Amino acid sequence: MAARKHFKQLVRARMQKTGESYAAARRQVIGQAQHREGEPAAPWHFPGSIALTTALRVLLANAGVRAPHTGAPYSEAMLFGIAGGIGAGVFSFLYEKENFASFFLAGRHSWQDDFAYLRQACERFDIEPVVNETVSARAAEKALRAALAQYGPCIAWVDLTHLPYRAMLAEGIGSGYHVITIYGVDDEQGTALIGDLSDEPLSISLADLAAARARIKKQKNRLLSIPTSVSSKDLATLVREGLEACQRGLVNQRMKNFTLDAFRVWAERMHGSKDKESWERIFTRGPRLWRGLTSIYIFIEYYGTGGGLCRPIFADFLTEAAGALDKPALSSLSKRYADLGRGWSELADAALPDDVPLFRKAKALYERKAELTLGAGPPAVEEIRGIWAKLAELECQSADQFPLSEAECAELRANLQPRIMALYQGEVAAHAALEAAIASYG
Repeated sequence: MAARKHFKQLVRARMQKTGESYAAARRQVIGQAQHREGEPAAPWHFPGSIALTTALRVLLANAGVRAPHTGAPYSEAMLFGIAGGIGAGVFSFLYEKENFASFFLAGRHSWQDDFAYLRQACERFDIEPVVNETVSARAAEKALRAALAQYGPCIAWVDLTHLPYRAMLAEGIGSGYHVITIYGVDDEQGTALIGDLSDEPLSISLADLAAARARIKKQKNRLLSIPTSVSSKDLATLVREGLEACQRGLVNQRMKNFTLDAFRVWAERMHGSKDKESWERIFTRGPRLWRGLTSIYIFIEYYGTGGGLCRPIFADFLTEAAGALDKPALSSLSKRYADLGRGWSELADAALPDDVPLFRKAKALYERKAELTLGAGPPAVEEIRGIWAKLAELECQSADQFPLSEAECAELRANLQPRIMALYQGEVAAHAALEAAIASYG
């Protein structure tokens, strides 16, 4: 607990000094921290910002894979870039009968397919991951124990809403696509030790773990392990392949919603649009608009992005790669994406203006929930549950006490629209610079 307290103090001190959000400050602090061996059962535990990248980092470190330029395990930022870096995704959903609307925003490469993300990242290292999928709970536990005994830590697919320390509301059950790292099993306690981006390893009952692993049908009881490995790829090749995957992924997809152009469409629909998916039609004043605005904030800052829709951690990757490989073009590109990251965070902040007390309260609750979930773990579960309940109350309150009039809602949408369009234009310009950097890579 002392280590956790000290770590949280560093994050808070940075927030006060820089004015950064919790997510941004934490990303910087954990990025600068030196690895220290934790419990013997989890010697390669890493706190992190991106769930899949952090889980992959643990497995690669355990398998003996080291970064050529440091001789140490890969940093989260470097591994994030090698795995494909950033992506794009925008979706709106409306259920007229239930009077329910939702909004989704994504910023990680291959965000729509976690398995493909991990498999392709392993292929980049010339590593063949070991994957196990089974139907029955008994077979799933047997496979888990076998994987731990043979390979050490493994990645498990789970339903986020079934993880007790997350204390999430039941309404999301079956939709919380997520991965964790499993370090080991304690039969005497009936628990497993896991990693889930948190400052320290977490303990979960075997029954709760089994329920979380089994809940989502298409990823039911899936495990991924990495055997002891030595990658034959040099850093320059790994970085180039990651950049190329990123460049393709931002523009070459089966649906426009998965590309950079989705940001342009979103901007156009935000205000003054006659499109059937316009925000005037889908996110009407009340709970629907409340959910739309809070979703902008959550998905940019707190939904496993490290803040800024993953752009800042991508910038960190480019900075590290530029220094390690003596590639000035990557340093210039890093500055572009750092600026974009700040712009995305500013958009998140503008979606819930501080001069509206209800919005300001919601932002404070989301920040506190993230801090407790990642920094305090199970001891804070009751406070986390209470925060979820308070957020639900605010959404209910928005039905008949929405803090903005119709005219003010229109004004807010009108103010957000040019911000989104400017980000789209910045993303397109950065993508062109990314292509040029790859072309000159050599």
